[in-house]
Amino acid sequence: MEEAKLTLKIIMLGSSEVGKTSILERYFKNEFRENQFSSIGIDFQTKFFKFDSNKIKVNYIDTAGQEKFRAISVNYLKSAHGVVLVFDITKEKTFSSLEEWIRNLKDNNQLKMEKVLIGNKSDLEEEREVKKEDAEDFAKSIGCNYYEGSAKSGININEPLDEIAKITYLSKKDRIREESEASISMVLTKPKHKSTEKKKKCC
Repeated sequence: MEEAKLTLKIIMLGSSEVGKTSILERYFKNEFRENQFSSIGIDFQTKFFKFDSNKIKVNYIDTAGQEKFRAISVNYLKSAHGVVLVFDITKEKTFSSLEEWIRNLKDNNQLKMEKVLIGNKSDLEEEREVKKEDAEDFAKSIGCNYYEGSAKSGININEPLDEIAKITYLSKKDRIREESEASISMVLTKPKHKSTEKKKKCC
């Protein structure tokens, strides 16, 4: 069996009950549970992709949104390669709370990490509290794409999770190449040390 050339970690971030677990359930099992329990701590699911003929392993890390688990989520954030930010379009406070997650990214020097933004529960349009234009502007301000979807209906769920895997892989690939080129450059430009050994005089 072919081994994965690279393992990537994608972390799901957002307030409690925005539907992070439901999004992953829809993505991996094409299922939706009406009364989904809130996540406790950390969980993850794995999917394999084929990029540039390479087998890539991607772990999607589900995090609890409750304040008491925030420190655990931030700890996992430090080792993540990509992030999926999620909010509930019917609850403005879940959208506002994204600013705190962005601060966490900044505090951990992860602000440039690849991101996608998902506004979940688009099936509840009549209960909307967050304007689509505001979400699009926010996504633009943090340099990512915005998807409005529904874990319940399955609309716009696969697209953002596939995208984050691909762009994170490409970013990691570029970083590995740059580090390799920098390493080679250092070796080539490293000054040769003059021999301290005295040359023997001819008789």
